[in-house]
Amino acid sequence: IVWLPNGPDLNLFRNFPLPPEKQYFDKSRPLNLFYIGAHGEANALDNIIDAAKIMEMEDLPVKIFFIGDGPEKKNLIKKAGDLKNIIFKDPIPKNKIPELMKKSDAILLSLDDVPLFRFGVSPNKLYDAYAIGRPLISTVPGDINDEINNYKLGFTAKARDPENLVSAIKMLINSTRIDREAMCSRARKLAETIYSRDKINNKFNRMLRDII
Repeated sequence: IVWLPNGPDLNLFRNFPLPPEKQYFDKSRPLNLFYIGAHGEANALDNIIDAAKIMEMEDLPVKIFFIGDGPEKKNLIKKAGDLKNIIFKDPIPKNKIPELMKKSDAILLSLDDVPLFRFGVSPNKLYDAYAIGRPLISTVPGDINDEINNYKLGFTAKARDPENLVSAIKMLINSTRIDREAMCSRARKLAETIYSRDKINNKFNRMLRDII
């Protein structure tokens, strides 16, 4: 058995510095958290909206951007109601995603509480975030949350636990820029050393040649 992971195109997803900010996040310059991808039942985005309601009540300086489409999008817009800290955007072509992602302070990953997801998922946006150099907020228990925690790439929460998600986001808000830049550097290094699509393709090519 040979394991070939999903991985980013490092030529397309180049390393970008974090956006400028003040000494700390506030209402005039909130933490911009991007979710980019499918809006389906498996993504459990309603959990994020529940967390956003808590953050709005606590007046936390956070804006969450949902970029993408899917069967649950209309329901999510309805559920979000008049929340000021959530913004919905249309999906964009893959080649424009790096320019979008570089405007983010962190990338949000979300999946439902399904046992299979602990072992059998490999979301593109995780590796894109590594490549572009962004901290992660993740609600994907198992291998993904473990990797984020082990390499100190961001903060993780339990699936279907909005209070726990808010706690993870608070930890990111309270992190210094130096700490977040270190997360970015570690993420980019992981993309280059393990998940680079060129490295994976070369490994696959060598494997096929050995078989032939």
